[in-house]
Amino acid sequence: MIAAGRTDVGRARARNEDAFHLDPTLGLAVVCDGMGGHAGGDIASRTAVDAVAATIAGHDRAHERMAEEERAAGAASLARTAVVAANRRIHALNRQRGFPDGRGMGTTLVGLWRVPGTGQPGTGRIVVFHAGDSRLYRLRDGELRLLTRDHSLYQVWLDNGRRGPAPHRNIIIRALGTGDQLEPDVTLHDLAPDDLYLLCSDGLTGVVPEGVIQRTLTQQPRPAAEDACARLIDLANGAGGPDNITIILARFVLASA
Repeated sequence: MIAAGRTDVGRARARNEDAFHLDPTLGLAVVCDGMGGHAGGDIASRTAVDAVAATIAGHDRAHERMAEEERAAGAASLARTAVVAANRRIHALNRQRGFPDGRGMGTTLVGLWRVPGTGQPGTGRIVVFHAGDSRLYRLRDGELRLLTRDHSLYQVWLDNGRRGPAPHRNIIIRALGTGDQLEPDVTLHDLAPDDLYLLCSDGLTGVVPEGVIQRTLTQQPRPAAEDACARLIDLANGAGGPDNITIILARFVLASA
């Protein structure tokens, strides 16, 4: 895994409530966008990335000796367990502070993890997991494709045919910490040579169109991951920077036969 990550407070916020985690050895990347302001959105996002990273880092490597489909299913199950555990930890913190469900601190989360030991030479699989409106995109053959679906009232409005007035885009209907139960979306995807993965908070996608993101990532000569992260953050800040901005760019080197 070759990756870079960067976070920025933006132009309008006093504090940065985003957090991210990168572990190239595990092939793990996580971005969280905290909510709650003085109630502790920054604590929620950091708690989430730490909890997910700890759960996945502690996985039982014995399952890597299983058949490939069993390994993939096991990795997907563990990713779900990691997000559920993070949710319970944040929810418990809210309860300790006297906040009822739906109040206090919370966070979105999006992550990817390369399935350990899967794939013949030149192939592989990743687990994608998320809750909220932080996103994961895949750039393949010059085409940028969204691999997650926002858990937002605005997305529900889109899914229902845009009937009635459009709700605000930032009303989240699924996030960590807001209740004791959470079901993240977890999917498996095949890796292909030269895939590039973008994980980001809505501080990027809320103000920078997908077409601009795609052009930035595909311009020639291709920018290094660190430079591309910086350019995308500059674009978001140039559009007003109304929110914190966090970006991870990652690609996987696939062993040849």
